[in-house]
Amino acid sequence: MEELLVLILAAVAAAALATTLLLSIVTHKVLSRRAAAGVESPPISILKPLKGVDDELYENLTSLARQDYPCFEVIFGAADDNDPALAVARRVRDENPTVRILVVSGASPLGANPKVVNLAHMSRFASHDYILISDSNVRAGPDYVRALAAELADARVGLVHSVLVGTHERSLGAVLENLHLASFVVSAVCATDGIAGRPCVIGKSMLMRQSVLDELGGFRAVKDVLAEDYILGERFHRAGHRVALSVQALPTVTCERSLGEFLNRHVRWAQMRRRIAPGVFLAESFTNPLPWLFIAALALAVCGRTLPYAGQLAIALGVGILLKLGSDASLFVRLRRQRMPLKYLALVPVKDFLVMAVWCTAAVKRTILWRGNRMRIGAGSVLTALAEQVA
Repeated sequence: MEELLVLILAAVAAAALATTLLLSIVTHKVLSRRAAAGVESPPISILKPLKGVDDELYENLTSLARQDYPCFEVIFGAADDNDPALAVARRVRDENPTVRILVVSGASPLGANPKVVNLAHMSRFASHDYILISDSNVRAGPDYVRALAAELADARVGLVHSVLVGTHERSLGAVLENLHLASFVVSAVCATDGIAGRPCVIGKSMLMRQSVLDELGGFRAVKDVLAEDYILGERFHRAGHRVALSVQALPTVTCERSLGEFLNRHVRWAQMRRRIAPGVFLAESFTNPLPWLFIAALALAVCGRTLPYAGQLAIALGVGILLKLGSDASLFVRLRRQRMPLKYLALVPVKDFLVMAVWCTAAVKRTILWRGNRMRIGAGSVLTALAEQVA
């Protein structure tokens, strides 16, 4: 029985490794696509939702004001009139007088998703039909907007989103966050696009036409869901609009994040995935092979040493661990254009064991804590506010 357990664990580890390596290969293939060569440059209103002073917020906001693009405006907005991020936004506005920059605040009650409430209010001030939602931690290069707009050369495109890469980490939680973005998250986005031909939109960067969004129900259609970005992508896709993935890696700045913040964020994201795609969520356990490889190796050491092929199995498990580490390192190099530091490589197993714990927690947890609000998450990631609020 003990030997059978070792074999089962080894088989699960092998399946998870094979799945992960396949996803990694597809991700590299997607990231190797040529960037769109279109010259489309419609006027664009950039919506920058704010909530508190994020890491290096001034630099992030300034990067949008310095876009190499012929016609654009930037709208900074916060729901709270007293949000400290508004002072940073006003400073950026005052320092860039040649760019049309609006700073707005306040929002009428609309739904349970505070980001959607803010965006719906901000969109009323947009001068142009094309709107680009760009989160506050995005650090845009000067050709960011131009690269997204180039995808519009294909008339079928209704929404453009970006490949993300985390940068500027200084704390342990931030390192784990950026390692996770450069492995599981980027693989999920790229493999869904490359294998299934379907969008897996992360809303940190989304370019679309306001008029088309309104035809699909507008922001009101996603006012009460957590996964507003994914559901918007699905709505565009089902309506016959192509959802294009811009493969130019877009930096998102995460300097300081505690271990608890990392865990809370990804438990929330995992709960969201469980509620919008339960089958895919269950399959996620086969995209995290390192814990299975280590558990199988431990079981082999404890109760499988009498197996006639124990030595060969131990070598195979060791090679599997190295392959997973190499897979993460290769994606890191492609996205960050730099070698992965050895201390980061050593943290990959820590990150993957924590991700397994996150998955197990999300499988049973029913509530989320987001921006000080405790809410229940239901099917389709529909949110229901609970009476208890957290300051």
